Formats: sequence, C-alpha cells, structure tokens
Amino acid sequence: MEGEYHQSPHAGLEGQTPLDQWALSADQVRLLEPELDLEALFLFETKRRVQRDRTVSLNGTVFEVDAALVGQNVTLRFDPSAPPARGIEVWHLDRFVARAQPLDAYANCFVRRNRPARTLQPDAKPSAPRPSALTLRKLAARQPDEE
Repeated sequence: MEGEYHQSPHAGLEGQTPLDQWALSADQVRLLEPELDLEALFLFETKRRVQRDRTVSLNGTVFEVDAALVGQNVTLRFDPSAPPARGIEVWHLDRFVARAQPLDAYANCFVRRNRPARTLQPDAKPSAPRPSALTLRKLAARQPDEE
C-alpha cells in the first residue's frame, strides 16, 4: 500500500497520488472524541406507531415497548445485520426510552389492559330483589301437612 498505491497517480483524483491529495486536505480532518460510540453512528432508523398491545413491528419481528408509548410515533434504531434477539433502541421525541426485546407472544396475551367497561350503567339503584319462589331444598325440609 505505502510503496505503490499511495505513490501512484489516480484518474479519480485528477492525476494526483492519494498521498498528495491527503496532504492537501489534512488540515480539514476532524478527530472524533474518544467517548463517541461509533456503532451508534451507523445504526439504521425507521419510524413506527406503537400499537394498542404495546408492540411495534420491524422486518417481520414484533417487539415489546413501554406501555406509556401506546399510540405514539417512535423512532427505532437498529443494526440490520444483528439478530432480532439483540433488541432495538426505542427513541421518542429525540430521547432514548428503552431497548425493546422481541415479543413473548405467550406472556403478552396475559397483559392486563385498561379498557372502558362495555356494560350499561343504570341511573337508579336496583330495587330490592323479589322474594324467590319455593326451592326444592325448602320443599324437602317442610313437614308434610297433616290431613
């Protein structure tokens, strides 16, 4: 590399060598901070709406997210080459919320959700129950009438 490639003129660099081109632009190179997470810079992003069962779907995999995000649009950040079991980052309003894991469908079916009651609520209090008819038990316990 050092002896041949960097010293040879390139048509893509208008006849200059890579070493000469580097020397011309070296003062414009910015160094990154050491604490910068390089992997995070290359994550893919996509937007999704959180469903009522607190899930989002990405590339055929369903992920569980925080229930507080139901109905909200979130940004999912992920590595497309990583397995789904690694999880994805969930961001809301430009803030990291949590790392979502693939859905455990069996456990999710038992999650209690707040739903409005679908029964009619009476306006008045119910009246006292009517006296019940004679039950078989009471009938058997009765003494036979004397004739």
